[in-house]
Amino acid sequence: MMSSRPAPPYVAAAAALAVMVVMMMGAHLAEAYPELTEYDKSRQEVAQEMVDNAIAAFDADPRSAMDQIQDLDNIVYHDGELYVFVLDGNMTMVAHGATPDLVGTSLYDLTDTQDTNLGELFEENRSPYGRWVEYYWPNPATESDESELKLTWAKVRSGHVFAVGIYPEFSEEEVSIAQLSGADGERQRIAADMVDQAAAAFSADRESAILAIQDPGNDLYHDGELYVFVLDGNMTMVAHGATPDLVGTSLYDLTDTQDTNLGELFEENRSPYGRWVEYYWPNPATESDESELKLTWAKARSGHVFAVGIYPGFSAGMNAVVSDADAERQRVVKEMVDRAIEAFAADAESAMAAIQDPGNDLYHDGELYVFVLDGNMTMVAHGATPDLVGTSLYDLTDTQDTNLGELFEESRSPYGKWVGYYWPNPATESDESELKMTWTKARSGYVFNVGIYPGFAEGLRTQIDEEDRHRQETAVAMTEQAIEAFAADAESAMAAMQDPDNDLYHDGELYVAVIDVATSVIVTHGTIPDRVGTSMYDLVDKQDTNLGELFAVNMSPYGRWVEYYGPNPATESDESELKVSWIKVSGKYAFVVGIYPG
Repeated sequence: MMSSRPAPPYVAAAAALAVMVVMMMGAHLAEAYPELTEYDKSRQEVAQEMVDNAIAAFDADPRSAMDQIQDLDNIVYHDGELYVFVLDGNMTMVAHGATPDLVGTSLYDLTDTQDTNLGELFEENRSPYGRWVEYYWPNPATESDESELKLTWAKVRSGHVFAVGIYPEFSEEEVSIAQLSGADGERQRIAADMVDQAAAAFSADRESAILAIQDPGNDLYHDGELYVFVLDGNMTMVAHGATPDLVGTSLYDLTDTQDTNLGELFEENRSPYGRWVEYYWPNPATESDESELKLTWAKARSGHVFAVGIYPGFSAGMNAVVSDADAERQRVVKEMVDRAIEAFAADAESAMAAIQDPGNDLYHDGELYVFVLDGNMTMVAHGATPDLVGTSLYDLTDTQDTNLGELFEESRSPYGKWVGYYWPNPATESDESELKMTWTKARSGYVFNVGIYPGFAEGLRTQIDEEDRHRQETAVAMTEQAIEAFAADAESAMAAMQDPDNDLYHDGELYVAVIDVATSVIVTHGTIPDRVGTSMYDLVDKQDTNLGELFAVNMSPYGRWVEYYGPNPATESDESELKVSWIKVSGKYAFVVGIYPG
């Protein structure tokens, strides 16, 4: 019997093709804590999204939000064992989604089965960026009052703490686990994006959306074996991208080859946050009617369930092993492509000029550059070799005899895909071709592309553990907050950044420094105000690293990690420690926030 609550290891897209997704533990976690399953990590994502939804509702109408959080039938704030609870600034419960009777209780009066004082725990981990905390608490999805290990995401907003927790490895029954390749992971990402696209279109114009979903020529809703289907609240088919004749059929009348009732399966996994379900179903991309294992992303929206599934092992794709540095470059690649698409939509002529300007760092970053193809696979802009403009990719083959026109045509997708081929690296002095992994994305009749050369990018030498990765994520979020505030009111932002009591810019050892890009002079420093006015070139760490030189070569509007030694403000010692800092350029300034690994 197939599980009605699968926990496959594919919820996070393949590591080779994913950006550093860090759903890690906060400072309270014990070192011996077991590694989370992919299902647990997916539930962490739901917990974080649920917290953000609660905060948004609270900002709009606090009283209404509290009522909804305590309404057990509200699926926005209740998803299986997940629920929201809210604390005031004194760590007193003001809303609880599982036990409303706890309202009015101080967390300082509660200890778990390990003698952890919950008030102290949440107070120590108070953060506007969110932290994971660990303790023991009863699981409302079981019939037992016995406490279980709980990992809770807690985030401060508007003087309150909003929290949602998961119970690691909790599942209602045994699960079937499918082993997925990197290509499968990429197909999962496309499936999830396609679901969101369909839900938005359906909400805007139901009839037009159904027609588009059932049009096999519409690449927004069809990509090889991927297609959309839509169910109403009773689990009856209202649209099906592969077999329109199924419209009007109840899923309760369908069972797969493993006797899984599909109506029950989708009903039990109904969620506004999305879940993966698995069953057996024919693959429309083959000529066979034989059922294959299918993994489907299903998401409840506006009284309907929108779904798209993949067939593990069916899709071929890039499965090259990439380093952490390569994965970071892949993140930049995707962001660069999206910037080019946005600029092209606003002013195509100006965008092409910028793409072909080697001094424009929005479209050139080391070995990374943008190139653009028209619908016929003819080059219309190339950031490294403008002489290629006007060339058809069908006239180009790489050193492995791959026809580039055919390759990019077969991979055309509005959701983006990775393709691999061999091409010279402009950051080297050699004309010899190297393996290139290119992110290609179709928009408005054009194809936008940026690629990396695996193994070329240099990354951090330091080993980063799970807790450190979480702190890195906080550092990135603090940087974005600083950039936004600085753009709105630089003077007020600088005052806030230098105020040690401002928790937007101070979180344990984390603080913000701002540097003038043109002069390399520090204009704001969150812990040593006396450094304001100092040139970075006048600072050398204990390893003789000149910080001005280090920062200068890593200035990027996409952000980069750099490592050096500096004093840790969270300790009483002036001795320098290894520091890993996120540096990102916005306008005339570089914004820096760093962590101290370990």
